[in-house]
Amino acid sequence: MSSALNTQAFIKPGTPILKLNNDKALPFHRLPFVGPAADGVGLSFWKVPKTGGYTGGCTTGTALARLYLKHLREHGAEDGGSLQGIVLDMIGQGFPNENDAEQNALRGQVVGFFSELDPFIAAAARNAGAPLDTLRHDDLLAEANNGLNLDEVAYLAAQPDEVDCA
Repeated sequence: MSSALNTQAFIKPGTPILKLNNDKALPFHRLPFVGPAADGVGLSFWKVPKTGGYTGGCTTGTALARLYLKHLREHGAEDGGSLQGIVLDMIGQGFPNENDAEQNALRGQVVGFFSELDPFIAAAARNAGAPLDTLRHDDLLAEANNGLNLDEVAYLAAQPDEVDCA
């Protein structure tokens, strides 16, 4: 029988990478994954380093999703929501040529799809999201940073070999 290892032992010491932007006027801009765009023009709605491997990425993504849900519970979907912007910035490398008709069609599909879902997700967070109230922003931020700092190679190497019980 194998047991999953706690990832805490494989977190590389370091400075937290993501921080809440509490000095921003708009509540959405306070989220830790919103920041200056790489080109210095405007904002990126997914300014998250690509570190921690797949396992750390799952930890980080889960924590940031919970922060987003708490945001929706507290503030609702502002101006049609922001989910489409988050998704577009997550996959932004997939849209390098704005003159390409297929890429523009896909971008429009992403915006339309997630713009439609965001108000419903916000309503669910507000009306059925009481469990979100027990989650602390600082704890979720620490969890997200732990995922970014995960030494996935060491974590995976420490996993016990599967035992064949046949």
